[in-house]
Amino acid sequence: MARSSSQIPWLPLFGIACYGFGVLSVTADELYGIALSYGNTAVYFFPVIGGRGLWDAWILVFGGLAICFFIAVFSIIMHQRSGTRD
Repeated sequence: MARSSSQIPWLPLFGIACYGFGVLSVTADELYGIALSYGNTAVYFFPVIGGRGLWDAWILVFGGLAICFFIAVFSIIMHQRSGTRD
């Protein structure tokens, strides 16, 4: 099962997208717990961008999930296409 050199760059991209999807899924679970405990007025602290209201945090997390999903699907498609050229 030798991989062509055109397929190799897509594998790390897929792995990074999957890791991001997992991290953001855990963050969504944390947000759900915060919403249950404190209501909609709670603040969630992101490591880089600081505190955000719960509504902003949900939008950022689901936006990130959508981007990670898109990158994962794109890398799968490109990985398959690069394998058929050789």
